[in-house]
Order: sequence, then C-alpha cells, then structure tokens
Amino acid sequence: MNSESLKAQHELLGKAVTRLISEHAGRLESAPVTSPATPAELERLFAEPLPLDGISAEDILARFERDVAPHAMQIPSPRYFGQFNPTPLAIGVWADALCSALNQNAGAWRNGPTSALIEAQVIRWLCELVGYGPGAFGTLASGGSEANLIALKCARDQTAREICELGVRTTKGELTVYASEQGHFSLEKSVDILGLGRKSLRKIDTDERFHIRLDQLREAIDKDRREGRIPCCVVGMAGATSTGVIDPLTELAAIARESNCWFHVDAAYGGGLAFSEQHKEKLCGIELANSVTFDPHKWMFVPFACGTTLVRDGGRVLRDSFDITPEYLNEDRGGADVEYDFFRYGQMGTRRFNALKLWMAFKFMGRRGYAETVERHIELTQHLAARLDQLPDFERVGQIETAVCCFRYLPDVVRAEGAETQDRIQSSLQQRVEKSGQAFFPSTILHGRRALRVNINSYLTERRHVDDLVELLQSEGEALLKQEDQVAAKLKLRRFAKLIGRAGWHRLLSAW
Repeated sequence: MNSESLKAQHELLGKAVTRLISEHAGRLESAPVTSPATPAELERLFAEPLPLDGISAEDILARFERDVAPHAMQIPSPRYFGQFNPTPLAIGVWADALCSALNQNAGAWRNGPTSALIEAQVIRWLCELVGYGPGAFGTLASGGSEANLIALKCARDQTAREICELGVRTTKGELTVYASEQGHFSLEKSVDILGLGRKSLRKIDTDERFHIRLDQLREAIDKDRREGRIPCCVVGMAGATSTGVIDPLTELAAIARESNCWFHVDAAYGGGLAFSEQHKEKLCGIELANSVTFDPHKWMFVPFACGTTLVRDGGRVLRDSFDITPEYLNEDRGGADVEYDFFRYGQMGTRRFNALKLWMAFKFMGRRGYAETVERHIELTQHLAARLDQLPDFERVGQIETAVCCFRYLPDVVRAEGAETQDRIQSSLQQRVEKSGQAFFPSTILHGRRALRVNINSYLTERRHVDDLVELLQSEGEALLKQEDQVAAKLKLRRFAKLIGRAGWHRLLSAW
C-alpha cells in the first residue's frame, strides 16, 4: 500500500458511498421510519464468527446496503418526531468524512493545529449567541450528558476546591445539586460519577406548565443548609426533553447567587432559540449562568456527536477542574499553544475534529438560516397543537414553548376509565404508530401520567407531514379502540363460560 493506491481506494469508495448516501436521502420521504425487525432477528442477521480473511470493500458496502441501512431508524425522515435528533445537514455529513480523512487528534494543538483554532472559534460563536462576553470560553463534548458532567464538575470544584486532590470525603458537608423533575437523566448520572451520590440531586416539583417551583427550590436549599449540607449548584432547564419548556432563568440566577451556588443552564436543545430574534427572549437570563450546555447536534442539524459546555468566566475555570500535563507534553513549547490544548478543558484526551462539521454548518446556514428554521419549526408545532385542539378525542398537556407538543388520546370511552387504563391506551397508540412505520414519536411521563410527545426535528418536515400525522393518530386511535372492544368482548365471553361451566351449558341448551 502506498499513497497512490490509497488515493485509488478513496476514489472507488467515494463514488460508491456517495451513491449510497444520496439514494438514502432520496428515500427519506417514502421509506418506513422504523424497521419491523426484532432484536432476535437482527441478532441472527449479524451473527457470524470473527473474520479470518478480509473481503472486498464492494462486498462490505453491499452488506451495508442490504442489511444495515434498511433496519436503521430513519431519524433523518421528515416523519420522525422523536427525541431531539434532527436530519443532519449534508455539509455536516461530508465534513465528517473530511474529518476522518485528516484524522486530527483535537486533544492537543501540536496534533491538530487547525482543529484547535477552529474549535476555539466555534466556541466563541456559541458564547456570543447565548450572550456571554468576550472572556467566555468552553469545550466541545460528545453531547449533553458529557457537557452537563463537565459543568457539574466545575460547580463541585468551585464549591469545594480540595475535592480535586483529596476526594469528597474531605468536605465538611454533603454537596447538593438542584434541578426540576424535568431535568435530564444525565444530571443524576453526573452526581454519581462525581462522587456526590445520586441522592445529592434534589428533584424539585414543577407547576402545571412544568416549570420548576421556585418556592420549593428555596425551601430545599434552606433545609439542606439547616441540616449541614452544602448547596452547590442550581440547574435550569432551557428546553426540557419531555416538554421542551424553559425554566424562569433570571429568577433561578438570583436564587443561585443568593445561595452562593453555581448556576448551570441545560440548553442542549433550547439553545437554538438564541438564533431567532422572535424567540430568543425565552432564554432571558441564560447569560447570567456560570455554565451552559448547548448541543449543536440538536437544533443546529450537525451530525452526531457534537455537544458543548460553555463557561461564562472562561477557560481558566475549566482548566482549574481538568488541567494536567503528562510527561510527553511537558516540554517548553513557547507557551502560546498551551491554551489550545483542549485535553486541558475536559476529561477526554484523544478527541475527534468535531469542530469541523460545526464550523461548516455555521458557515453554510448562517444566523439567519438557523433563525428561519427554528421559527418554522415552532410554527409547525403550533399548527399541530391547533389541529389537536379541534379534535374532541385529544387533550393537550402543557403549552408550546419550543417545538415540542405533548398530548393525550382521550375519547369519551377512554376518558371514562381510570388512570391506569388511560395510560395504557397512550402507550398502545404510540406502539401502533411506531409499528406502522409511517411515523415515530415517543411517549413520556408528565406529573405521573403517560402522555404522547411530538417534536418537530427535521428541516425536511412540512405542514403536510404534520397533517398526515394527525390523520394517522386518528385512524390508529380508532383501530385501537376497535381492538380494545374485541379483546373486552372475548374476555367477557370467557368469564361467562367459566361461570356457567360445562354442566350449565348442557342445561341451558336443553331448556332452549
């Protein structure tokens, strides 16, 4: 193998993969969103011994086309209404290929000079978007979970500096973190990983619109102080996963400041509102946060994985928590490049050049392009809500603050049943839609009750797709009720048969 033969391989594979990608994009409108294959079926499909000899790239790609792509969840589909997983920009997809070809190690400047400078630039753009000043900085992460972990470590270390060297056992009280019950599951994982324990996360109740209860937050902080604990961090949600709601960030900032707590905002999804002059006021107060999580692989349509942790007071805060100098990077290199060693700002050493796809996405879309898409998504979500409000069989839950709409299917016959039956109907309807392959959305739990959740994710989604979804919900709902009636009738017949018994049947027939 030499550079010429490698070039020839790339040319051959490039043409083949370009065909696969472009044809896949062309099928997004018509292809089933979900595969009917079960885990057992896919296990059998891919079960094989470890290869002893290699096979041709053409055969491998043929296997991909036959077995992998058809059974993938079609997340880029305009009829995917699931979690915050959008259709990736084409420029981002090909940026990933270029990233892999360059194979930069974005952990240290000397291994990826352009990756370091481009990452620093996109971080500054994101900081500007959320209203941070020129002294702010941050780091790319794999997604919101890692970004939240980085932020909470900064919060922990700013509260109890000795923990970095001596561990949590050296603190004179248990550190506590506060977030609404709408907080992302990664917060609970993070306090576990950081040694604080999962019970150190205080999940505060929410009001009827699913915003954090400020009165209960204050009560929880006061109670912990009285009992000798150390309030460490207050987390505000800006686009909660289940509901898309945004907490009152300005008020949370004030409570955090009064309580001497770090203030973190999880805007992994909702940060995209900052692009829009029409909607960015919903994020009022985010600029007061000590740190912000912002995921470009959500509302910025960057391919997975691309999250960020932004820190108001700059890179020094991150370095205070994460910096270390290994012996193979400790020689005097003049110092100017050390600030671009991104392994110093988080826990990862080897890092992918993920800044490239983000940089290209910024350049391709521009602020106005993102603003237009965000605003259109919210308009489509409001259209969905208006359609559901016109249908007596559906009941909306909460209000539209981003591009998330929650609702329940409650025709009169279901509404007359108890909570357990109503919740089961929501799950059954979701499963019917998913199995149909015509659309996908999840269900969630809101204030202890099951609800259906739709998020407009894709820049390919149009009003007709939303209208089709409403018709699908109606038709599958009606089919579900018929199925429920049939099941109920069979159960009644079985119970009746058991009550009469064989002898009873004989007497009944004789009398008749």
